[in-house]
Amino acid sequence: MANNAGMTESEKAFKKWLDDRNYPYMYIEQSKETFSAFFRGISKRPDFLLIVRNFGIIAVDVKERKKNFIVDEKDEIEKYVEFERITRIPVWFVFCREKDYENWYWIPLSKVLNIDKKRSKIGYFRPIRESDCIIIQKAKGDGISRLIE
Repeated sequence: MANNAGMTESEKAFKKWLDDRNYPYMYIEQSKETFSAFFRGISKRPDFLLIVRNFGIIAVDVKERKKNFIVDEKDEIEKYVEFERITRIPVWFVFCREKDYENWYWIPLSKVLNIDKKRSKIGYFRPIRESDCIIIQKAKGDGISRLIE
């Protein structure tokens, strides 16, 4: 069994969801030693590289939110844009509600970039509505094929 020590609860739940459906993926351990110094400061690394059959590889960043789905402009958007530019691997955000691992809200970075920026006291962010996302529901037996419909 793989060591899940550094994973968040949402990442563990997402990994279990992938495993339960036998989806091929690579989990990217997040310690500094597993990421080239070349990327540090200019790019972020995703949590997973997911192989979507007959489509290709996508990078996935799993985020658990209490209330609003938001993505920070400087620490996430700009760095994932750079990751996509360097690797040519599309980035997707996968949100879940706090402690609710039954519904996964998927949105590609390319769509996030079309959402207007908002300003807070600490900087810019992009608010993402549920309606902006592709919702994959465990209860309905939804799968990754919903992403390419």
